Amino acid sequence: MADLSPITNMDFNETKEALKTFLKNQEKFKDYDYEGSNMNVLLDVLSYNTYYNSYYYNMAISEMFLDSASQRNSVISHAKELNYLPTSARSASSKVSFRIVAPNLNSNYFNIPANTSLIGRCGNKTYNFITDKAVVATRSANNDTVYTVDGVDVFEGRMITETLSSVDTILSNATIDTRSLTLKVNGETYVYKSDIFGIDATDKVFYLQPENDGKYSVQFGADKFGVQPTITDSIIASYRVTVGPTANGVTSLTIGNFGGSSSITITMTSATNGGSLAEDIESIRTFAPKALQVQERAVTKRDYETLLRARFPNIQAISVYGGDETTPPQFGKVIISVDVTGGEGAADYEIANFRAYLRDKTPLTIEPVFVVAKFLYVNQVVQVVYDPNLTDKSAAQIQSEVNAGILNYNNQNLNDFNKTLRQSRLAAYLDGLDASIVSTDIVSKPIIEYIPALNFATSPSFSFESGLVQPYPFDASLGFDTYKPAVESTKFTVEGTLVSAQDDGNGNIMLVTAEQDASVSVFKSSVGTINYSTGEVKLSNLTIESFQNNAIKFTANTVNKDIRPPKDRIIVIRGEDVTVTAQPVET
Repeated sequence: MADLSPITNMDFNETKEALKTFLKNQEKFKDYDYEGSNMNVLLDVLSYNTYYNSYYYNMAISEMFLDSASQRNSVISHAKELNYLPTSARSASSKVSFRIVAPNLNSNYFNIPANTSLIGRCGNKTYNFITDKAVVATRSANNDTVYTVDGVDVFEGRMITETLSSVDTILSNATIDTRSLTLKVNGETYVYKSDIFGIDATDKVFYLQPENDGKYSVQFGADKFGVQPTITDSIIASYRVTVGPTANGVTSLTIGNFGGSSSITITMTSATNGGSLAEDIESIRTFAPKALQVQERAVTKRDYETLLRARFPNIQAISVYGGDETTPPQFGKVIISVDVTGGEGAADYEIANFRAYLRDKTPLTIEPVFVVAKFLYVNQVVQVVYDPNLTDKSAAQIQSEVNAGILNYNNQNLNDFNKTLRQSRLAAYLDGLDASIVSTDIVSKPIIEYIPALNFATSPSFSFESGLVQPYPFDASLGFDTYKPAVESTKFTVEGTLVSAQDDGNGNIMLVTAEQDASVSVFKSSVGTINYSTGEVKLSNLTIESFQNNAIKFTANTVNKDIRPPKDRIIVIRGEDVTVTAQPVET
């Protein structure tokens, strides 16, 4: 008698065929009509039952492991085992200044209480913002009815207060910004701690733990690592709930008058940013094991990145490297460059938050140094050849589609530290945008922007960190018509003369005149040096009086057509640096 072979395939039809084969090999059932009789219905039932059981057990077993779990609650459960706290939703925020007119106030100070409500508008939507702490505006020296205060943090959201019991400490809102959580037990403030290091039984502390459905619960130390409240104690939790990223981009705030003021004007230093949803399951899957390795301590370069990304989800890109890798070396320091979502680099107050967070997590002998994120832009000239017989689109439409494709490629594959622009991959991506595109030719040149202090002698230096195509030595008798420098800049003014910078083929940076309707000539033969092997440019004692646009752009002609930025720069392709032409294929 044949045995039923193990069913390893979850396909319904294959399961049914396996059952048929088994029954046909039995003496009692070998003459049955398995297609037209009631036996066919029974086989369907058996096959469906087998299929459903296989699917159920496969999914149940998958949810038992962090790598394969697909349900958020399962991933959260595994994160708990690794002592990882998923990042909650984050409120959009900004810094503002208050100007208050209070003609009847006989004081040098005007108090603005914590949780003062402000209204922000973005398009046709209205958002509520609040101050996170009380601040004091001081009377103006020039006008005794005016009070001002700068640098006030405001956050989107509204405050919620709820009463917990010692047996049920789950917070009821899933959209909480956990940074705002405060807890009082019988009127005494408990302090949030992320670990039990240095905590004893008498410390009034609390911990957070992720729960199902995106919620969090408050945990206490069970009289071992903190005081444990009893069932009769009053536990009051206050926190801010938020809408997350939809409140990013608010540029104006208003507030009603209070405290005897006749008018209040609010000035924002920047549009609101930093709002985000709770950490998604892919991020938890990635960072939960790393957090276990880090153990809330920054020792290696990867530790700094893991800690900061986990704590500040608005970090879009981060680069960490040792001070010994800089020129000149900075021993005993770790250099951290951060770029946040919604801006270029990070604001001063954000860097202050990063530094404060790392303060008790780094070795005493190591100093974290935050530097402004720098960018390596790319000038691109793209020529697309297309077959007009395969499309109804015009050349202009093809150009527009390729332009959009380049920017989309940048957002998906670049715009981060340690990313390389590989021209072959970009060309293949552009070829696939439209069936009519026959070929794509790309010429890419890296751009470094320099914003000088005007009317001051400066000696900036920067490096493309790539070998440059060294031209033949410049010969004044031959002129500039056929001369192709390795590095050249946009126009700026020195000593009342409009000039641009370029190399002379001998390792020097020279200034050449750039006035319109005038022949080009050498204005200064040497204002710096260039190393063609490393791509390093050093300018010396250069006083710039003015420059065009937002910065001076230095563009390089590199030997390697793939562009890899220095470790402290993010590679970015901007629309203003891209030129696309589309032409039909020659027949």
